[in-house]
Amino acid sequence: MTFRPFRRFGAALLGLALCASPAFAHAFLVHADPPVGGTVQGAPKTLLLTFTEGLEIPFCSVAVTDSMGMNDAAGKPQAVPGHPEQMLVPLNISMPGKILVTWHAVSVDTHHTQGNFSFTVAP
Repeated sequence: MTFRPFRRFGAALLGLALCASPAFAHAFLVHADPPVGGTVQGAPKTLLLTFTEGLEIPFCSVAVTDSMGMNDAAGKPQAVPGHPEQMLVPLNISMPGKILVTWHAVSVDTHHTQGNFSFTVAP
């Protein structure tokens, strides 16, 4: 009988932890077009990134580097109407080869994530 208050406290603490878990979420990349590790024919004009959460687009950034280490022009990320978890980035890739994409995302809950991936542009 003396342990009953501790059980209630433990159950309440567990309930709070389960309710609070969405507050610790982050926006992680789940899909890219051109695809991660893929090969595309000709230089794509845009890059579409899809994340696990909605984004604060004004605070997100994307850098694009070609196989020679030169920065290719990547425009400012843009919102995709009706899809708060996506960002569209205009591209100006100058030559075929391996392209490195480095992204930084800020989710609607203000958590920061970053990462990179590559794809190949075939002539």
